[in-house]
Amino acid sequence: MRQPWLHTADTPAPRGVPDDFSPHSATRSAGGVTLAVGIALVVMAAGRSPEILDAAYGLPVVAGTETVIAVAEVWDGAMQAIGVPMVVETVRGVLSAGRG
Repeated sequence: MRQPWLHTADTPAPRGVPDDFSPHSATRSAGGVTLAVGIALVVMAAGRSPEILDAAYGLPVVAGTETVIAVAEVWDGAMQAIGVPMVVETVRGVLSAGRG
């Protein structure tokens, strides 16, 4: 049953700010949100690759630890090769200089 206050998709958008429940409200698809979160996680992991490698070395020895360490080493090596940790350290230095 359709709620009487909701507009249908074929009706023109109401004037002013749309209602949160109208088809014209600003919403994002689940795929778009998933892509944005995935990109954000990759960017965060790129900036923290040395810390990820350090954490991998500190893991207890269980099944799969060697795989995790190998992946962390490859990830850190790739990030070092393109210079991401150097950029992150430079940004941290600039931001911490503003605090002093």
